[in-house]
Amino acid sequence: MIPESHLHYIWANRLYDRISLEGNPIEVVDVGQLNSHDGPDFELARVRIKGIEWAGAVEIHRKASEWQEHGHQHDVRYNSVILHVVLENNLAVRDQANRAVPAAIMEVDPSVLDGLSRLEVSNQSLRCMPDFLYMGSERFLDEALTLLPQRIEEKLSLLRARSDSDHFNSIFYLTLMRYVGAHQNNEQMESIARALPYQYLKKHASDATALEAMLLGQAGLLAETPRDEYEANLIGEYQFYRQKFSLTPQPKERFRYLRLRPSAFPARMLGIVAQIIHHEEELLSAITRLDHRAIVHWLSVKPSEYWQRHYDFGRTLPKALGGLGENNLRSLIINTIIPTVYYYAQQTGDQMLAQRAMDWLFRLPPESNQYTKLFTSHGVCPRYSADSQALLQLYHRYCQPMYCLRCPIAITHFQALRSTKASHS
Repeated sequence: MIPESHLHYIWANRLYDRISLEGNPIEVVDVGQLNSHDGPDFELARVRIKGIEWAGAVEIHRKASEWQEHGHQHDVRYNSVILHVVLENNLAVRDQANRAVPAAIMEVDPSVLDGLSRLEVSNQSLRCMPDFLYMGSERFLDEALTLLPQRIEEKLSLLRARSDSDHFNSIFYLTLMRYVGAHQNNEQMESIARALPYQYLKKHASDATALEAMLLGQAGLLAETPRDEYEANLIGEYQFYRQKFSLTPQPKERFRYLRLRPSAFPARMLGIVAQIIHHEEELLSAITRLDHRAIVHWLSVKPSEYWQRHYDFGRTLPKALGGLGENNLRSLIINTIIPTVYYYAQQTGDQMLAQRAMDWLFRLPPESNQYTKLFTSHGVCPRYSADSQALLQLYHRYCQPMYCLRCPIAITHFQALRSTKASHS
């Protein structure tokens, strides 16, 4: 049985071949708005029948007799229906005011119905891809890019929600802390930033050791009994700042270490954050000019000598490591720098800076992760970070929750399918 949701989808996106009343074609001026509450399926629709335009509600069924089965003839809310759209007109119906409701036949190509049905029954993670392969990688990505503004706006909404301050540096700090480490520790890193306001760090930005002490202390990563001399020094520093700012350390147990590379351990990441903040003066002019080279240089700063040779207190690395790796650096630019610059540009009304921030996504190489690899396995290969960001938005907002009927690429596919059939008929 064809779900009514499919019929709604076909009507809303004009995927039908023909709408007719008693053999006469109907011109659909406006499909109206889908009604998510009780009452007719679509409101504020406009249709033209024999040269006369009608405005009102539209109800859609598989068979006309379902009007009676659903009891619409007794419901005053359905008195606004100007058109009863059906696949099969097997019964003349009337509304609660005893007026005849005109039944229009909606003719739909079987290939559209079959395609929608496959979306419903498939249990693949990307259930649509076998049907969409004909598009090719470039066209698929171009369609996916329509979701990029949506992804940027979601990031901006998170920026606004994360900070009770409009101060640029505070917002940047919260976002930096969230994305600097492994994704499984995003929440914990952000909670440290909330428990250690940026203004405290700002006061001591010239002292990298003080920054390390406050960050590592608030993370709960300083032991009661120091494991080496370096930690002992930081413990003493932290006790001073803890009393000065009335700080309460976070539980260290919240950190997740499973499958975490030593180079990405939280203690080492916080050591890198300390150096980034220590060199923050380089940020202000680089951000406002969106100087790509200066920003990359600033984020690539090496941690203190200790964290170049250790991944945790008392635990040495097999070889010395510098700052953030290429993937981490790209992730920070995508998730921290670009959204924050875009937010700053919006706040200051600098449209040129906002556009330059967006353009940077088209200059960075694409991300490679478990989600983008799902698309790559089907031959969809991102060209730049704008593509991979669009694919992430597509997957998380449409594919994963199985909102296939809301997906803009699915709409494009079915419209193309209908157009192809029409051109061959």
